[in-house]
Amino acid sequence: MPREVDADQRLADIAAATIAVARTAGTQAVTIRSVATQLGGSTTLVTNYVRSRAALILNALDSARDRWEREREDALAAAPASGRFLALVEWELAATADDAVLRTFILEVVSNAEFEPDLADALRREADDLLATLRATARESGFVAPDAVADIAYLAIRGAYLANVDAPQHWTETHTRDVIRAAIDAHPRI
Repeated sequence: MPREVDADQRLADIAAATIAVARTAGTQAVTIRSVATQLGGSTTLVTNYVRSRAALILNALDSARDRWEREREDALAAAPASGRFLALVEWELAATADDAVLRTFILEVVSNAEFEPDLADALRREADDLLATLRATARESGFVAPDAVADIAYLAIRGAYLANVDAPQHWTETHTRDVIRAAIDAHPRI
């Protein structure tokens, strides 16, 4: 009799293995075979749940998105209404150990959007959600021009992902946060 496998747990394990491979060998090393090896099994251990490299990346990003949504809600709930926008921006810029790898996956998705439409669609949905959340939070925080402030923050946050990979010694988390906060603080509130 075949063993029963929890599909959600297997996908979580595959996501963790995908991130582990990328962390140790770079995102270009992520393949179905390398993830299966990380899990200690054959490629069918992975292909029964994800069918392509793009699906591996999407699974890892989906897993992170679920964590990110919980963390973001916690960060916003802990801040007063007038401070939620800055709390959101600062949370978006904070990085755990795996966030650098995940942001590199995001950059890969962006660079291959034309060839990986499923990944590009998922990224666009996430981007739309971030912009909508920034706009709503900027309104709650009392900015005179909330959509403009949200757009600036969106561009700054997304640009920070590239800057943190491109020149991490200059664009540290603290320096990035200080620069973006100065740009936001220059905008008047009601």
